[in-house]
Amino acid sequence: MLPLPILNVRLNACPEDWQQMTPVALGHHCTQCDRVVLDFTASTQVDLAAAFQNSPDGRVCGRFRPEQLAPRPLLRQKLRRFLVALLLVCGLGLSGQEALAQVRKAGQQAASPQQQPYGYVEQMPVYKGGQEAMMKFMAANVHWPDDAPVDVSGRVFVKFQITETGAVRDVQIVKGLHPALDAEAVRVVKLFDGKFTPGEQNNRPVSVGYTIPIAF
Repeated sequence: MLPLPILNVRLNACPEDWQQMTPVALGHHCTQCDRVVLDFTASTQVDLAAAFQNSPDGRVCGRFRPEQLAPRPLLRQKLRRFLVALLLVCGLGLSGQEALAQVRKAGQQAASPQQQPYGYVEQMPVYKGGQEAMMKFMAANVHWPDDAPVDVSGRVFVKFQITETGAVRDVQIVKGLHPALDAEAVRVVKLFDGKFTPGEQNNRPVSVGYTIPIAF
């Protein structure tokens, strides 16, 4: 079943290269305009609305897939479901009951927090004790590996998920320095398990993607 597009988006093209920006917790940081560009490629209309709501100046810098967007008026949820069901009946030859089952199944999958972690939510995950406590924890636990060369320095960017229970899952290196330093960064991030208050969307805890730099 085709995903419904994100609607009512006015785009102003940006010449900056996403791949050249610095990965951060909510997306990538653009040094030219000193703003965080949010990654909406796996997001929904609800995520976009939440980003606008939390924007201090009413503007949002974001990255989209072209097929996500449609310059059409926002349709009511029931009407959107009806049109999708009509497409399934007319285009795929399904019966009314089969089409309704497909629409309901897609809606349940979209509502499930287990499907895809959010990139941005109404209430982002918070480290218990605050950002300063998080920095102190890293400073106390990051150690220089014996097998790492002494002439290497920089930051390792680590991506992970903070689940709806505050657990840390799916830890990955986004940008590394050296295998030994990368492994140390992953080890420290895994120590965050249970130390976050989970993010919330629509007043319920959800899984959220998170990226942090660890300096060596």
